[in-house]
Amino acid sequence: MARGAPLTARPRLGVADIGAWLFTCNPREFGELDAVDGFCARPSYRVGLVRPGQPAVLWVSGPEGAAPAPGIWMVGRTTGAVRDGDGRRPRVGLALRALAEPVARAELRADPRTARMEVLRAPQMGNPSVVTPAELAAIAELVDDWP
Repeated sequence: MARGAPLTARPRLGVADIGAWLFTCNPREFGELDAVDGFCARPSYRVGLVRPGQPAVLWVSGPEGAAPAPGIWMVGRTTGAVRDGDGRRPRVGLALRALAEPVARAELRADPRTARMEVLRAPQMGNPSVVTPAELAAIAELVDDWP
């Protein structure tokens, strides 16, 4: 970018842009969870877009070869409840359950329908990330039993 060139602001998301919310979990914190009832989020306008019943996924991060393997490990819905989490970050209510087989990051990267997912382009971004409606449709095909 040329010096002094104006920065172009990214357009804000609207509810129609959201296929699902994606919450990233550190693999050390993941453990042997069977279900998740909420997750802390970065305070931003995105938290204000959370509505009850929106699809949501839990993404376990990490390097290639990590255990658990990076990818989507849980699916479900938002409950719509957003409350004070730890005094600094809001906690978004979720009803997520573990998948029988996770959807691996490598599989999502290899699929042209999901290769541009926000979590793949900006893996260090704070929660929540967004899955577009088209990406969600592709993921739903890969998940045996979407709730």
